[in-house]
Amino acid sequence: MVAAAALWSAIAAAGPPYSGRPLDDALRDIGKQGLHLVYSTEIVPPSLLVQREPRAGTPLEVLEELLAQHGLEARRVSADTYAVVRADAASARDAAKTPTAESPRLEEIVVAASRFSLSAEYPDAHTFLTQAEIERMPRLADDSLKAVHRLPGAASNGVSGLAYMRGGVANETLVSLDGFPLYEPFHLKVLLSPTSLLDPSIVDGLDVHAGGYTAEFGDRMSAVIDATSIHPDAEQQYQVGLSLFNASLFAFNRFDDGKGQWLVAARRSNLDEIANLVDASYGELRYSDAFARLDYEFTPDTRGSLHMLASNDKADVTNALKTESAEATYRNSYVWATVEHDFSSVFTASAIASYTYVKSTRQGEVDEEDVRTGVADDRRHYDVLGLKLDATWRADRWLTRFGAELRLLDASYDYSSTVHFEPGYPFPDSGGITRLNDLSPAPSGQHYALYATTRVRIADPLTAEFGLRWDDETYTPDGSDQLGPRVNLLYQVAPRTRLRASWGIYQQSQGINELQVEDGVDRFFRPQRATHEILGLEQGLPQGFNLRVEGYIKDYDNPALRFESLYDPTSLVPELRWDRVAIWPGSSRSKGVEVLLTRKSDSPWNGWINYAWSRVYDRRNGKDTLRSWDQTSNLGGGITWSEGGWQATLAATYHTGWPTTPVRLVGTVAGEQTAVVGPRNASRLNSYASVDARVSREFTLKRGTLNVFAEATNLLDRPNHCCTDFDYETEEDGTAVLEHEYRNWLPLIPNVGLLWKF
Repeated sequence: MVAAAALWSAIAAAGPPYSGRPLDDALRDIGKQGLHLVYSTEIVPPSLLVQREPRAGTPLEVLEELLAQHGLEARRVSADTYAVVRADAASARDAAKTPTAESPRLEEIVVAASRFSLSAEYPDAHTFLTQAEIERMPRLADDSLKAVHRLPGAASNGVSGLAYMRGGVANETLVSLDGFPLYEPFHLKVLLSPTSLLDPSIVDGLDVHAGGYTAEFGDRMSAVIDATSIHPDAEQQYQVGLSLFNASLFAFNRFDDGKGQWLVAARRSNLDEIANLVDASYGELRYSDAFARLDYEFTPDTRGSLHMLASNDKADVTNALKTESAEATYRNSYVWATVEHDFSSVFTASAIASYTYVKSTRQGEVDEEDVRTGVADDRRHYDVLGLKLDATWRADRWLTRFGAELRLLDASYDYSSTVHFEPGYPFPDSGGITRLNDLSPAPSGQHYALYATTRVRIADPLTAEFGLRWDDETYTPDGSDQLGPRVNLLYQVAPRTRLRASWGIYQQSQGINELQVEDGVDRFFRPQRATHEILGLEQGLPQGFNLRVEGYIKDYDNPALRFESLYDPTSLVPELRWDRVAIWPGSSRSKGVEVLLTRKSDSPWNGWINYAWSRVYDRRNGKDTLRSWDQTSNLGGGITWSEGGWQATLAATYHTGWPTTPVRLVGTVAGEQTAVVGPRNASRLNSYASVDARVSREFTLKRGTLNVFAEATNLLDRPNHCCTDFDYETEEDGTAVLEHEYRNWLPLIPNVGLLWKF
């Protein structure tokens, strides 16, 4: 017996193979490789065995794979210490269904290209940033979605809540929370929507699909940001947060022997208090939001949840030049209930019933004495009733998902505006113009959708997914012509080398909330269509490094009519500007190559660096014109450090200056000079660059932990041009001079705060 015990101890100490061994022994072996693991016999009982051999990787990667087989996960406590805890209920149920074969489950295989996991939900997904790293990331206004701006395909101005993803217009990105699509989920839309409704305390992870996503996602044709809310492991958890931007509360509790749980979180902005403190005069800014979720497990096979997300905003602001002012209020309300049922070990289904209500009012005024005067009154609301059904069928080599969706939509617009430009504005030879606009449409209709997608393991190294989606709207012309086939392939060249390819057609109808009444448009247009072609390579490297290279082409058919201000995208009332132009291309194209190198290791030092070359342009009548957010080169990177209770992140972004429209002086027949606006977007602003930093320190208290942080956006206070004003003067000698006066995106923005968890 002693000899047998000694032999077993020698085998256990020798490391892999792990399959069939007690999980406790495998964890002890990993602990000898530099990771300090903390767990109890209740979490890891002696009877728990390793079901399948993990794939090669770092000790942390092996640990995560071993734990995932049993619905467990490792939560980092310090630089090299991890606590083994139970994953959320959904992960645990999936782990219980895990087959004993060495190949990963089909659910775990990420077939589609261009997916970036800002969490660690899927072991096969390339995790760009973990949730802990997102929490340590400098982000304007404590906004979780700002982490998406770090991706190589994102074009960001540093202010707007949504970046332009691979050349797409901002409204081509779908934002969802726990499977439910959110309409306009941003605060202070009159100020470019600088922060989302998603409180960082409720966000557990973000999966970002920059293209090539499967057929379950529809009606947006560029990108998907799929957020999931947090499910803490503790029986109860509370948080109090305070920063220069907002104050927040968070509460979580389990009940009925763990079958049920509730979560409530609320935020309120501190912008008014800070403005009073520093005697700022920009106006009044207030916003608040709240999230609540109730979960209950009725039986081991049936689960339900009820979600609520609401927000209120008020803005009364004047621009820096004192020429424009706006007063706006916004109210968003989302309620949705989800029911999930496991009919068997291979067939599951879910249903989501939802209600959305969004209302806004905006009054704007422009007053430049003797040159421009105008007012705008904009009132609108819409509501949506929705029902979505999804089902999944699993087999050894097949995974099939299918679903249907119905939405009943109703909207009301009440808009009027008038603006008058005096002769000689903005240039001496400009003629006088008066624009009137008065529209009050009240559209309503239905949206229908069906989808089916099948993932199949054709061979051990080759997995494919084939999907088809159909959408239809009754309030848009030709709405039924929306069939979107999609194909995704994954080839496992080697244990740490993957090739991915995606092709698909993505349709996008005009939302019932997207009528452009402010620009005189009161009708809907045909749905747009984009064809994605993507090829990617992912290569695991030593020391926790991972390299990812992707090339893409996105071709647009029937792109939508849009309106832009040529020289000031920050205007409070853009429809009252002289440089407002309509853009309606016949087709568009976006193409690019992206390289992303990340390091995730047990070392205190980790980080990433990425580079993207891209081009996005519109075509009309055989002529190509760059879109206003085209950036030839985009370089980004960051370094993270964690030691003891200290965490620090330094991140930087650089991209080529965005296009602008030149204005020049030309001579006339009479010998005078006049200002002429050149071809749209034929010139460029200066290059954009920003360095951001965040440092935090966590203290262990008698009750809970206290995290204190300080951060800065645009740490070097670099002037990044956003807007151009013109000053036309005549010198004493009669020479005409046209001066360009540039205004900038955000200056240095500091933030300090604390978060107490108990």
